[in-house]
Amino acid sequence: MESVTDDQELLNQSATFGAMTEASSLDWKIVAAHNRAFAADVAERVLDHLRLLEGDCGGFAVDRLEHSVQTATRAYRANKSDEYVVCALLHDIGDTLGSYNHQDVAAAILKPFVSDDHLWMVEKHAIFQGYNFFHHLGLDRDMRDQFRGHRAYDLTIEFCQEFDQTAFDPSYTSMPLSEFVPAVEAVFADPKNSIYLTDDGQMAGTNS
Repeated sequence: MESVTDDQELLNQSATFGAMTEASSLDWKIVAAHNRAFAADVAERVLDHLRLLEGDCGGFAVDRLEHSVQTATRAYRANKSDEYVVCALLHDIGDTLGSYNHQDVAAAILKPFVSDDHLWMVEKHAIFQGYNFFHHLGLDRDMRDQFRGHRAYDLTIEFCQEFDQTAFDPSYTSMPLSEFVPAVEAVFADPKNSIYLTDDGQMAGTNS
């Protein structure tokens, strides 16, 4: 890994190219160093975006932030893994920008950091949650059946039925968001799936 001194020197510089085809190796070392520093704070930026859900109830009895925290609290109290709990916390983070596909936004944020099964759970939870209400809106509540046989099918049913659909209760005592911060930081500190990772799992531009 590059030394702290090397990175500090690079962080005091900027690339000089105006088009990528004009860039030098040094330019990309500078950009990579800045990216490492920026990526180190991704967990806090994600939490800041999650906090935007506060105060927006969307017609529910609790606001969207409380729903998110309550879902995570229920998963935590059921002794689910930290990664599962973080997925529970962030499953609806896409509500602010993804009015028609919030699950895809959440999945995109989590994709570099979580297992395939947990990613699938988040990506498909909106369809599986539909079992509880789609029939009231003229939609097919059994839309989830198209995924029968998938290895994360039962996992996603569990998430929706035990933790997600129950988490609109204004009388429930949720843990404070602050208690989930260490788990979020730990999950987002360890990317596992990215085009910017080398074969040995290092961020591109990092010297081993």
